[in-house]
Amino acid sequence: MLPNPNPLIRVLMFLSMVVVLLFYAAQSVAAEPTATLTTKAKLILEQQLDSSKVKHKFRSDVICLAENIYFEARAESYSGKAAVGNVTRNRVESDSFPDSYCAVVQQGPVRESWKTKQDPNLKAVWYPIKHKCHFSWYCDGKKDVIWANYEKTGELIAANAKAWTDSIQLAIMIAGATELQIKDNTKGSLYYYNHNLVTPYWADHFDYMGVLGNHTFMR
Repeated sequence: MLPNPNPLIRVLMFLSMVVVLLFYAAQSVAAEPTATLTTKAKLILEQQLDSSKVKHKFRSDVICLAENIYFEARAESYSGKAAVGNVTRNRVESDSFPDSYCAVVQQGPVRESWKTKQDPNLKAVWYPIKHKCHFSWYCDGKKDVIWANYEKTGELIAANAKAWTDSIQLAIMIAGATELQIKDNTKGSLYYYNHNLVTPYWADHFDYMGVLGNHTFMR
């Protein structure tokens, strides 16, 4: 195991990361929903959007937020899913992050497609740099499928269907697409991490807000 860098180096590393992220934040990768939905997942989505009478102008935001909740917290409790959604909303409302749900979910450094880079006649196409996104699922190199066809067991499929339904319902409320609202249960947190998997060096630079499920929340 490598030794921890001294405090000055850690601060410099943190500031460097911030500069890089701010520089690349101006580049938009997609700014629209990107996950692949199975036929049943699409049906659940449309049913929830229609039953809540979500207007067309809110749909992209709701879907991007629902995708983020699902991939980041589908194994969490309802409150745990809500917490991830609330952090996403807090970022949208913060001057330090993009001002739309899709842009916040997809935020991170990008690279131009080799094909468009070689041909000036083609419109530039940008891709997220692997493992550099704010929300890890978006650029972890895995296919983002709700829910994956290889998940054959009935129990797992049912669990994912419920998680997807919860994610959509929460996204509709958190994004303000319905009169029914949901309170922020993270005390205004802008960051979180799974304390069972990582202890990020940047955690020392923010205020601890609490723990909910597998996530530690910070502001």
